[in-house]
Amino acid sequence: QPQQPKVFPKPVYSYSCLIAMSLRHSKMGCLPVSDIYSYMMENFPYFKTAPDGWKNSVRHNLSLNKCFEKVEKASGTQRKGCLWAMNPAKIGKMEEEVQKWKRKDPEAIRTEHCSS
Repeated sequence: QPQQPKVFPKPVYSYSCLIAMSLRHSKMGCLPVSDIYSYMMENFPYFKTAPDGWKNSVRHNLSLNKCFEKVEKASGTQRKGCLWAMNPAKIGKMEEEVQKWKRKDPEAIRTEHCSS
């Protein structure tokens, strides 16, 4: 009988909080979107087996949330694409948001529809 893959609970944090955590834990304070995905999968195993679409949600948050901004890459880098960083004017707001999510009841989060 084939073994069922382990199902991990969805993180209690919003996508914007998860993105902020990944940027905060980076050496330079900025990351390409692929490294944001990697951080989320490494630190929140849910994303390893999550239904398709979560990466679109990450990109959507990066593009529309004023807490994040595109950063120009240094000239001469081989990678195409852009880097993402926290908007310095919004760091305090995002820290408050992360703390708010930490205090929320995890069971309540799973029943609410608040994934963006």
